[in-house]
Amino acid sequence: MDEVSARQTLQAATADVEAAKADLVQMETLRHRATALLPVKAISKNDYDDVTRRYHSAQSAVQSTEARMGIAQESVDHTRLTADADGIVTDRLAEVGEVVAAGQPVLRVAESGERDVQFDIPASLLRSRNLTGETLSVCLDADMTVCTQAQLYEIAPDADPLTRTYRAKALLHAPPRDMTLGSVVITRMVQPDRQEIRLPPAALTAQDGKTAVWIVAPGSSTVSLRQIEIARYTATDVLVASGLKAGDRVVTAGVQALYPNQKVTLLNDADVRP
Repeated sequence: MDEVSARQTLQAATADVEAAKADLVQMETLRHRATALLPVKAISKNDYDDVTRRYHSAQSAVQSTEARMGIAQESVDHTRLTADADGIVTDRLAEVGEVVAAGQPVLRVAESGERDVQFDIPASLLRSRNLTGETLSVCLDADMTVCTQAQLYEIAPDADPLTRTYRAKALLHAPPRDMTLGSVVITRMVQPDRQEIRLPPAALTAQDGKTAVWIVAPGSSTVSLRQIEIARYTATDVLVASGLKAGDRVVTAGVQALYPNQKVTLLNDADVRP
């Protein structure tokens, strides 16, 4: 910011302080001399009081000019913008020559350290699963060989009114040097290697206080309870961590009316979810 006027005011205030201090030194010498002459009646009491008054006035002048110099120095300091942390200027919010008010932001700074990646997620993907905490693959759009991983930690609660997508943020893990602030990146979901088993919420029941499902025996078509562990819940499905394997037939409707070894009838193969 323009500091010419503030710097000139500071120079004038500094000169006033030096002049006031010089006057104080002179008056201190006169006061010592008057103090020595008064007992021998070499000066009158009125002259001694006048010297003492001028000495105290010089002291007050030094204090007053130092206060004005402090105010002038503060004005100079206000012409410098100092960030509270190291970083990179990402945006300028004021133009050269523009008059700004006190407290008005003029620069936007991105702090050094951990970096985020921002992107938009379609609503259809959010409905299918809970993405918070998922691991993402992030690559530079200009060079797909420059990649790293990130962990999704925030999803906006409201959709963009125009695109109907949701703004998301993910924390980059050890971003490469070429992945600088403002880079355009492409983000992909890192799918787990294992095959996920998904069930509708209606298939769940309980046994001894633990989550369970009814399993249909292949040969007899009778059902039995089997305890399972849930990995996580989504808006439409339940992901099973353990207790089921590919090929198991799970009852997904009317589970509250079943009892062990009850024989059931499958409507058709289309109603069976492996």
